[in-house]
Amino acid sequence: MSEIEDLQVRITFQEDSTEALTRSLLCQERRVAELEQLLDAVQRRLLELEQKPYHSASANHGEIPPHY
Repeated sequence: MSEIEDLQVRITFQEDSTEALTRSLLCQERRVAELEQLLDAVQRRLLELEQKPYHSASANHGEIPPHY
């Protein structure tokens, strides 16, 4: 194989590798965006729950806990 052919093979391999890495990066970016949206939803829900008053009597309908 000549030097030029060797360089062409290397360039082709590098281009293929770059394309594969780009596809992988795009998938990871999409997944990170999905996870950020999910985290935002969980944070909003947590804030909602924190703002609601907690009444153990109303939550248990006045029942005695089972360990008594």
